Amino acid sequence: MVVKKLSWKNVIRTLAPLLAAGTAVFLVFRGNYQEILDNLRGVSPGKAAFLFTLAAAFQMAESGICLALVRARLPGFSFRDAVEVTFLGVFGNVATCAVGSIPMQSYRLHQCGLTVGHGIGMMTMEYVFHKTSILLYATVMLVWQGRWLREACPGLSRYLAIGYGVCIVVIAALVLLSTWGKMKAFALRLLQFLPETEKWEKRKAEWAYNLESLYGETQHVLKSKGCCRKVLLLNAGKLFCLYSAVFFSFRFLGIDALTMGRVQLLAALMLMISSALPNVAGVGPAEFTFLLLFTPFMSGAQASSALLLYRTATYFFPFLLSIAVIAVSRKRRKEA
Repeated sequence: MVVKKLSWKNVIRTLAPLLAAGTAVFLVFRGNYQEILDNLRGVSPGKAAFLFTLAAAFQMAESGICLALVRARLPGFSFRDAVEVTFLGVFGNVATCAVGSIPMQSYRLHQCGLTVGHGIGMMTMEYVFHKTSILLYATVMLVWQGRWLREACPGLSRYLAIGYGVCIVVIAALVLLSTWGKMKAFALRLLQFLPETEKWEKRKAEWAYNLESLYGETQHVLKSKGCCRKVLLLNAGKLFCLYSAVFFSFRFLGIDALTMGRVQLLAALMLMISSALPNVAGVGPAEFTFLLLFTPFMSGAQASSALLLYRTATYFFPFLLSIAVIAVSRKRRKEA
């Protein structure tokens, strides 16, 4: 009976984010579905393949970041291993509502020879670089085209303030925890104020171990300035691919209301704002902010069509690709 119960629980956990994604799609597109379908029918297979290529390039850059960070500890870590770790994160983000991403990735790194603690610290540090790059990219775009945005959408200021505020707080907290010994010690002391039950004692021990691992990995990586520069450049490249997918989603639908630079700016702000909002497996805030930022420049049906095309390429396609990558990697390990 216990096995059956756990099995159903796993099924529900797997289906919940997919149901949430389907519900979000229905609520967003239900008013213009016929026009949206007509718009999407005009996208040729070649254009769709180009968008999928941009999405794949994003994941390859993410794999390059993983490779650069892990090789500081494991010289024998290969790009194929990095691809598997990256797509485990993609799969875990959707199938487990992001809860299982880092545990799954750290377990794969453990199979490659890295301790679980070091793996968790490594993946957390990759997340810190990711969040920092989002903020830096958006800032550069704003400095470049901030005047145009203020004139075109003066009402966006409050959303930008929220996005910037949350991003800065999250990044500052993570950077301080991973680089400043006194902040790490302070956080460890705060953990002692949590309840002293058996359940909480186990959590406190796990969190303390993760904090120590994150701090240790950060100190190790920061010694290599070349590695840090490489990671930041790869992050910039992957974000460029992601934001370019937004631009080409518009172009392939015949929408030319915005230039490449302006789409890059709005897409950068979209990711920054959406990352500051609560979500289920990456669904909800992304759709909301996309329509919030792009609808002022086109009709709702056009923005919704581009959103569906963009999310299919950058969200659903990588998830399907992750299933294939995981299946192939498991088969390869069984045959080895």
